[in-house]
Amino acid sequence: MNLKIGIRAQLGLGIALITLAGVAFIGLMSIKIVEDRALDWKIREAQKTARLAGSSIAQLSPWLDEQKAARLLSVVMSVAGVRDYSLTTSLGRSVIKKGKVPQGGGRPLSALDGIKIVRHGGGWLSGPGTLLHVSSLLSDGGPLAGRLEFTLPLNDINGELSVVRKFLIIYIVLDSAIIIGFGFIFLSGSIINPIRRLTEAASHISDGSFGERVDIDSDNEIGLMASSFNKMAERIEEEINTLERVNNELVSAQEEVLRSSTLAAVGRLAAGIAHEIGNPLGAVGGYLQILERGSLNGEEEKDIIVRAGREVSRIDSILREFLEFSRSEKKPLQSVDVNALLLDSIHGLEGHRDFKDMTVKTDLGEGLPVVKINEGKLRQVFVNLLVNAAQSMSATGGEAVIRASTSVEKIPVKGANLRRRKGDRPLTGTEEIYRNYVSVKITDSGCGVSEEDAKKIFDPFYTTKEVGKGTGLGLFVSQSILKVYGGQIDFESKVEEGSTFTVRLPRGRV
Repeated sequence: MNLKIGIRAQLGLGIALITLAGVAFIGLMSIKIVEDRALDWKIREAQKTARLAGSSIAQLSPWLDEQKAARLLSVVMSVAGVRDYSLTTSLGRSVIKKGKVPQGGGRPLSALDGIKIVRHGGGWLSGPGTLLHVSSLLSDGGPLAGRLEFTLPLNDINGELSVVRKFLIIYIVLDSAIIIGFGFIFLSGSIINPIRRLTEAASHISDGSFGERVDIDSDNEIGLMASSFNKMAERIEEEINTLERVNNELVSAQEEVLRSSTLAAVGRLAAGIAHEIGNPLGAVGGYLQILERGSLNGEEEKDIIVRAGREVSRIDSILREFLEFSRSEKKPLQSVDVNALLLDSIHGLEGHRDFKDMTVKTDLGEGLPVVKINEGKLRQVFVNLLVNAAQSMSATGGEAVIRASTSVEKIPVKGANLRRRKGDRPLTGTEEIYRNYVSVKITDSGCGVSEEDAKKIFDPFYTTKEVGKGTGLGLFVSQSILKVYGGQIDFESKVEEGSTFTVRLPRGRV
């Protein structure tokens, strides 16, 4: 779990840690100074006691025996407050020994004038220790020359230091509380609150309040940051206003272009309809004039009427295709087996006049998923493409073979890496979204299409066929049908080599 800590808490924690570390260091150094001073005083006291005992025995040595020397040493040690001591001659004979004097160990502190002082216990952080072990050579004691050893307890120093430690702990707590409190108040007023106002202003601007500004009267870095923020906000507001103005102009221009393009499209459609209907209408008019003269016999009149009827049927076919295009609404969806529908469309064209001497070779993929589309609409697309392929090859001669194949393709979704809303899941730079498509390819070896004609191949009423062979609406209607249901159609073509039209139908729905 990620623990989020605000800048106020971070600064407060930093101040507390720095203050406690500083005050604790000062307290530790103060205790150490007091401890060292007290220990130095204790060492001087031990040296005085050792010198006093040594000088007393040395001065009275001519009149002292071991018993008198022992009594004299007892008096001196009692006056000095020493309880544990011993006197040993240079020959190793013990003159007197009271209490317990440690043998060896400890940490040497001083060795001056034959007086060696060793501390037992204690350290840098554990206090002054438990006692001082003093060892003094009595070289001027005559027959009593030897070694004097005694100990001085450090209980008094430890007691004093205990009082000092309590005082310093209270001092550390109070001093830290005062420093942290005043530091926190200062930082809140000079840093945290201005930053909070900057954050709130940025949030308001992100919500659309582009007139939001920050009022921070300060000459430090926070003030400079606030001034830069206000300048940035002003620039953003100006840019947004400019973009809105440009957007309004673009919308107006787009609407004007749409109106113009709509009028142009209507004009092209009207011109195309007039052109396509003009020829059969002219023929019908000519036939009517022939009939009006009345110079024909019965068989000739019947032939003229049949011809006129064909032209009228042609006009009706053109109008029906145009109306079919204009009614491009979705019809009820059905689960369609593409392979079965393609084969059925091919079989249905076996008697078509353009399919004479045509061979259709199929390569159907196995296990294709069904698609959701209106079966009649998809059949119309297949029939248009098959008829176009047959008509393309009928003018070239040679082998007339149409190849139809089906398969499944994975195609990346266009614009899948764009985040169009604030809450959209961000994608990585390399991540792509793919969708499965059922692909149907119809290939011919006909005359092909030039690059110039390819640009207009899906335009309404545009055709490369001879007059009477087509209206130029087949591919346009097929593309419109697929767009309504979410599919797509593409083609590749080379002049004198043929064309391949590819219909792609998304899996599960179209």
